[in-house]
Amino acid sequence: MIDLKNLNIIVTGSTGVIGNSILEKLILGGSNILATGTNEEKLKEIENKYEKINTLKFDISDHKNIEEFVEKCNSILSNKIDVLINNAGTNISHGNFYFLKKDLVEQTINTNLIATILFTNKVVKFMIPKKKGKIINI
Repeated sequence: MIDLKNLNIIVTGSTGVIGNSILEKLILGGSNILATGTNEEKLKEIENKYEKINTLKFDISDHKNIEEFVEKCNSILSNKIDVLINNAGTNISHGNFYFLKKDLVEQTINTNLIATILFTNKVVKFMIPKKKGKIINI
């Protein structure tokens, strides 16, 4: 298993059930974490629950602000992003699949696929010069 101690890790979608479980394991491993999510109240709960954690509210589907947000993350993590855990996403399980609307499918693809690719693209920009980094997609 990878040694998590002192790794700088960005976790998107930290305010959900899966994101919270990921945070718990990373905290136990001694990582430096920047937790992101869209729910400000849950981000505050995360800050209160864990002693050493950074949180930033961000909606990954906000494509035009991804680059600026990633630069802010990099700065908070002392210009060293070791791991990106792409956990943010949405789902389309809103009733009967037969009645699914195209706009909901597009919104889901925009968040779960396109935004994740764009976010990863901006994070990799900071990993490549160091010839080091890990990307984990959930």
